[in-house]
Amino acid sequence: MRHLVPAVALALIAVACTKKGEKTGRVITFQNKTFRVESPGGCKTDSLQCAFYEVTYPVFTGLDTAVAIQLKRDIDGTVSMGNPEAEGKAMEQIGAEFVQDYEDFRKESPDVPGGWYYKGHVTVETLIDTLLSLSVHEEYYAGAAHGSYGVYYINVNPRTGAEFTLSHLLRHGYQEALLKAGEKAFRHVRSLADTASLNANYFEFADDKFQLNQNYGFKKEGIVFYYNNYEIAAFATGPTEILIPYEEIKDWLK
Repeated sequence: MRHLVPAVALALIAVACTKKGEKTGRVITFQNKTFRVESPGGCKTDSLQCAFYEVTYPVFTGLDTAVAIQLKRDIDGTVSMGNPEAEGKAMEQIGAEFVQDYEDFRKESPDVPGGWYYKGHVTVETLIDTLLSLSVHEEYYAGAAHGSYGVYYINVNPRTGAEFTLSHLLRHGYQEALLKAGEKAFRHVRSLADTASLNANYFEFADDKFQLNQNYGFKKEGIVFYYNNYEIAAFATGPTEILIPYEEIKDWLK
């Protein structure tokens, strides 16, 4: 059994959320930038009759140009409200079309009250030499019965721009151990007994067996998995976030 945490994990454990302008060993820095577009005339005087789209995200220096371009595309693809028609579009275009859709809607239905909005915030969770992990928090309303909220993760190697996956951190064969740790965390967060049926408690897992999803990120404390609304339960149940501490899977760390 290993008693020492490997180097990559030590770097993850040691690094806190990299703050504005903070440097890493590769001299990668970032500054937060906010993009916003809103209805003509702005939203300050009458927020019930306007629309706005706003995203705050990090802009990096010290990355290879191709990596920086790809990272921006990754962010653009995440702040699109899951709209398949937005695939390949930059947030600037997505935002302009969102506001225009609202203006068109207002012309067709001028008596329907309520404005539209989209707020996105991209946070640097981890920034080390071989891993950049971003969380994307979004909240929006576009005339439905209720607003929507979601959290998504982007993980890349800042050297190459390639996706950083669980297999880059964990040794071959890690899946069973990670699944066990994940289910333990899930049941704790949801106050479920070890033997309680997931399906009977209104969680929709196939064959009543817990599964990890592909929406994960890397924080200082461990690996976080986030289940968004509707993913495994009804909207009223809400999202579920679980954290698997590195200490619990230390025997599988590379």
